[in-house]
Amino acid sequence: MTNTPAMPPTGPIVEYGKSHWIEGAAHLPDVNASYKIVFSVSGPSKSREATNAGLERVARAVNLYSMSGVSLSQLTCVAIIHGEATASVLQDPHHQAYDGTPNPNANLIAAIQRAGVEVSVCAQSLIANGFTIDALLPGVTRSLSALTTITVLQHDGYSLMPL
Repeated sequence: MTNTPAMPPTGPIVEYGKSHWIEGAAHLPDVNASYKIVFSVSGPSKSREATNAGLERVARAVNLYSMSGVSLSQLTCVAIIHGEATASVLQDPHHQAYDGTPNPNANLIAAIQRAGVEVSVCAQSLIANGFTIDALLPGVTRSLSALTTITVLQHDGYSLMPL
């Protein structure tokens, strides 16, 4: 069992993804290691007004690594958005046209991007849903597909975290 400090080395850095420090926790990240994670976010939000739970978990992961003492420079993350989560990356006017509400994920996505997470959307899902590239939130990249992105990144040493 690893001895953990009573308080986290740093606090949460993303205002989303509630995270709690646990005294005496086992299996803490090595503060001297670098981590590469690809998050596969495919599920829809629970309601039209709610943020996407998968995106919240991306924020939680960043916070937990940070709270464990891993600096953002040691954490390389890509969130690939696809399937029913595709509308999560739309600008408000396009999201409004899609389901009648402003995008509840816009601020969450901006927050994880500020923490260094690349947010990418599957172009196949964009096309299948009839969304255009001009509909995307700022900074969201387009991948050929989630299928290829995940395997290419795993080949490059990323750990897959399906959400």
